[in-house]
Amino acid sequence: MIGGNGLPDELVLAHQLVGYTIAFVIAPLALLAFAEPQRHRGWAKTYLYVMIPLYLTGLYFTFERHGVGSFVWARNLAFNFLGFYLVLLGWRAIWRFRHRAVAPAPLDHAMRALLVAVSAALVAMGGLHHFPSFVFGALGLWLGVAVFRETPDVRALFLRHQRCMLASFYYVLTVLSIVHFRAPADVKWLWPALLGIPLIVYATRASSSQERTRRAVRASFAIAMVVGVYIAVAATGLVPRLAPVAPLAQG
Repeated sequence: MIGGNGLPDELVLAHQLVGYTIAFVIAPLALLAFAEPQRHRGWAKTYLYVMIPLYLTGLYFTFERHGVGSFVWARNLAFNFLGFYLVLLGWRAIWRFRHRAVAPAPLDHAMRALLVAVSAALVAMGGLHHFPSFVFGALGLWLGVAVFRETPDVRALFLRHQRCMLASFYYVLTVLSIVHFRAPADVKWLWPALLGIPLIVYATRASSSQERTRRAVRASFAIAMVVGVYIAVAATGLVPRLAPVAPLAQG
């Protein structure tokens, strides 16, 4: 059945259920198991595999709901790609860490260049029309140009993995906020980053201990649970919405 937004109801429902499952089940379990390699690896693989259909269905919605070449189409395309791309960067980093592949391959240079290019596009679009896009683009440029510089220290790859996966989790929370929260537009887009960035920095400083990481993970879990409670309460009608719920990853 085609809904009022012109999208198949079944696909929209599947997309939403996958997004909720990632945000409130799979990602939290992967994060909370960070100190148990076997359990963490299993949930982390599930996170990657389930993020792929979430991203692809969101991509389909972007093309179906917005005119190709429009600002919103381009913004959603770049923003959602950046969020999903963080997962791929994180997986590449942990692969290199496990294989002690400190020297970057051509693939690594290409992935870093793509990160910079997409981030620069967001900065350009944000400077014209959309401040949150400028912020996310600037963060992406900071990662690509400064934070992810190649070093001979193999531990830097592990820290890169942590940063990317935590950042991708906050991307998912950002999408949920955009769709569900009753707040000014810029606040809906930016509050997860304002909370997430300090926690990510705290957890992944060069001198960080496992205890610091555990505190940051627990705080991230608590934030996700608060988001989940808000969405559940809003679904009952107790929290008025400014706009009807849209498919995840549309903004």
